[in-house]
Amino acid sequence: MMTSTGLTTHIFSTAESRTWFQPLPGEQIAMRVETNHTNGAFSLTEIIVAPQAGPPLHIHTDADEVLYVLEGTIEFVCGGEQFRTAAGGFAAIPRGKPHAFRNFEAVPARMLVLLTPGGFEQFMPAIHNHEMADLPALAARFGMEIAGPQIEAPCASQEV
Repeated sequence: MMTSTGLTTHIFSTAESRTWFQPLPGEQIAMRVETNHTNGAFSLTEIIVAPQAGPPLHIHTDADEVLYVLEGTIEFVCGGEQFRTAAGGFAAIPRGKPHAFRNFEAVPARMLVLLTPGGFEQFMPAIHNHEMADLPALAARFGMEIAGPQIEAPCASQEV
């Protein structure tokens, strides 16, 4: 049996129609498909990760996450494994798994991030202009737990 994605209408968007904002230092975010477009089924955001930037180790308690690298190189950590991938690579993270990513390169990286179900994308505008000390409490409101620090060093292995 096939189920609906929850889309309420079609969506067309050009690259120029993106509105970028900076929720955390070193991260630029553009909402592409928000929860209100999908009846909560999923969200899709585009993210530019500055050199040396990336979130701390965290857990999405109620959503699976797929991060697809469009440009640059990103390090991912999940389940005790750390790996790096360039454009065309991705990480699929099940809900409840501690994970993080970081750009250790000298140039920005760009990714598409899909979360299902949606809703977490609203965390990004909620943290805009807040202090880092506010992050854990705000994260909890959106089904996320801060579980540790940012990835500290690049992995020794080659690209996956």
